Amino acid sequence: MSDSRAGEGYYVAVHVGAGYHGPSKEPEYKAAMKSACRAAAALLGSGGSASEAVACAISILEDSPATNAGIGSNLNRLGLVECDASIMSTHPDGFGAVGASTAVCNPIRAAHAALQNYCRGPDPATGLVPPMMLVGGGADDWARANGVAIDQCSRRKVTEEALSKYARYMDRISAGGQPGAESAAGGEGDVDLLMDTVGAVCIDRRGEVSAGVSSGGVALKLPGRVGEAAMFGCGCWAEKTTSKDDPAGTLSTGCSVTGTGEQIMRTLLARDCAQRDGDIFSVLSECFKRFNTTRALD
Repeated sequence: MSDSRAGEGYYVAVHVGAGYHGPSKEPEYKAAMKSACRAAAALLGSGGSASEAVACAISILEDSPATNAGIGSNLNRLGLVECDASIMSTHPDGFGAVGASTAVCNPIRAAHAALQNYCRGPDPATGLVPPMMLVGGGADDWARANGVAIDQCSRRKVTEEALSKYARYMDRISAGGQPGAESAAGGEGDVDLLMDTVGAVCIDRRGEVSAGVSSGGVALKLPGRVGEAAMFGCGCWAEKTTSKDDPAGTLSTGCSVTGTGEQIMRTLLARDCAQRDGDIFSVLSECFKRFNTTRALD
């Protein structure tokens, strides 16, 4: 998403992740996205910042049990939810992320708090540099200390549907199959096969841009695994550059991606997409070609 007309409007875009989404749950996905868009638009319309709007939109997506972020996320090998989230903005100009978090109610809120805290700079009394990214128990402890809502009961994010999928996936693994194989092939075995992040991109009335992502990660991931949703340049990107068509103007660009984290991290996909010239289809094609070339050299 990009725009060079600061002051003329605001923009909101959201997504609910890659993978197979069961048609029966389409109303839930649309309702969650509609609520997220409306809340972010209302915030931007009242003069709120792009980063605030992104955090607002994604927190609503995290609260929907239909998405693979926050409540209802995919479960790891131990049957628990561990969430990743990150946000990047041009004002404040920075990045914040949390990974493998179990206790934060809305991981994107913790990432946003990290962004704001980092942009304040080193502590004037101690000179200590604030963290840009925190993981695991350290992320949960930091979030609690900085006023982000925490729920120590890690099971509250685990839904009955997620548990049912977990049991089916574990049975298939035990039998030598692959989780979600029937859905991936278009069968009726699973309602959904959710791969990765939800996300949002917003541009405010000042032309500032922000992008963010949040994810429960891939199903049956190892405990402690951190995906692209928490990694700099991988899951989201936001920047302002000089417009080539109008040197006096600026171009705001934001990108929020979704997919299998290990593949996305190898290409710094969000940054690559945002910084390449051309239409999005050509840009994605070039990014995928580069990834395939790199994989072939392994």
